[in-house]
Amino acid sequence: MVTGPGRTPVWVREACADWARRIHRTFPIQIVESSPKLTGRARIVALDERGEERTSEGFAELLESAVRAGAHPLVFMIGGPYGLDDAVKSGAWKTLRLSTLVLNHAVARVVLVEQLYRACAIRSGSPYHHGD
Repeated sequence: MVTGPGRTPVWVREACADWARRIHRTFPIQIVESSPKLTGRARIVALDERGEERTSEGFAELLESAVRAGAHPLVFMIGGPYGLDDAVKSGAWKTLRLSTLVLNHAVARVVLVEQLYRACAIRSGSPYHHGD
């Protein structure tokens, strides 16, 4: 997962580190605060307020389809205060929104990492997710 530039508040780093530890038990995760070096098999998911809306179950299905398609790595990109560059969004495999509300990029990062954990729970049948 990639986030925008700038200083990351301690509470964001701590929350993301906690969720990442949980996720890492079933799904490898790395949080990077800069542009990653991408391979030919990388799939970029741009997070943008105008992106496709999905339920948590739909998000889990998206992860599953990326894994089945051999996406390595699957990269979630969050922009800074002014979002992602149009070139990033146009080159992305998918463009998603995390909420119908506009989220601060730091809050979006925490929401994304929790949703990644939730998707892993859905995929594994864990009782963490109480959805339909």
